[in-house]
Amino acid sequence: MKKFLLTLSLLISLAVPSAGLEKRVITLGMLEKLNSTEESFSQEWQKSFAPNNELLEVRVKFFPNLNALQMALSAGEINHIVLPEVSAEYLMNQNPEYESVLVLHSGGMGLAFGFRADNQELCSKFSEAIGQMRSDWTLSALEGMYLASAGKNPPKPVGFAKFDGAETVRAAVTGDLPPVDFMADDGTPAGFSTAVLAEVGKRLGVNIEIMSIESGARSSALASGRADVVFWYEVVKGAENQPDIPEGVIVSVPYYEWEKFIHLRKKVDKGGSWSWNIFSRDFLDFYIHN
Repeated sequence: MKKFLLTLSLLISLAVPSAGLEKRVITLGMLEKLNSTEESFSQEWQKSFAPNNELLEVRVKFFPNLNALQMALSAGEINHIVLPEVSAEYLMNQNPEYESVLVLHSGGMGLAFGFRADNQELCSKFSEAIGQMRSDWTLSALEGMYLASAGKNPPKPVGFAKFDGAETVRAAVTGDLPPVDFMADDGTPAGFSTAVLAEVGKRLGVNIEIMSIESGARSSALASGRADVVFWYEVVKGAENQPDIPEGVIVSVPYYEWEKFIHLRKKVDKGGSWSWNIFSRDFLDFYIHN
């Protein structure tokens, strides 16, 4: 009964702001969405995910790469980093100073290959190869090999098949969504991204040439012709408006999907054992504190 009352007290505190209390702002750091602005994405995020509390305002700040996100968190420019579950787990396993503070159910997200709109033929071929890889469990096997226990073991190098006289497809990877899109310590693309690209190349009979970019430069790499395909664009299942897919870009079917976002922050001293009573009383401080 006591736990029920504490939970009820928490729900009331989230729904009804106390008179005279100051409005609080939480700033979330995310990788840049290429078809949205910080302002409009902040509004959508607040509407979709933030608690019903007039005392809390959510602001989203975009960053061009993961390193910039981590530096902003260390400098106190943002309160949390928001990443797909597997990438958040990777960072926590790699950096003991990070902890998860929130798990948000997204309703269905995915990553897909991106192409110029005038390259529908190549996009269709990639989608067909992904469908085959999903049907014969190749994608599942690669997820098990490279994404399970994220960040605990360095991924093995991936070799690319070479086809004499075949077409070369230039593929851009970012390293900004490890372990899905991963860079080794020496800056070499590795892991799941290269394994998927290598398998697609083998099935299509094309040579894959890897190039490295930051996530904020994905669309410019396509538009300039430097890249024929970008390893990932974020896809919101069932959404008419796609925040990460700008005009002029088309995408394949998703090759990786997830249901949860995780908020990361730097670990804080909780001053002893954690309890529902403390959480209920100081919810906004718990949520916002760096």
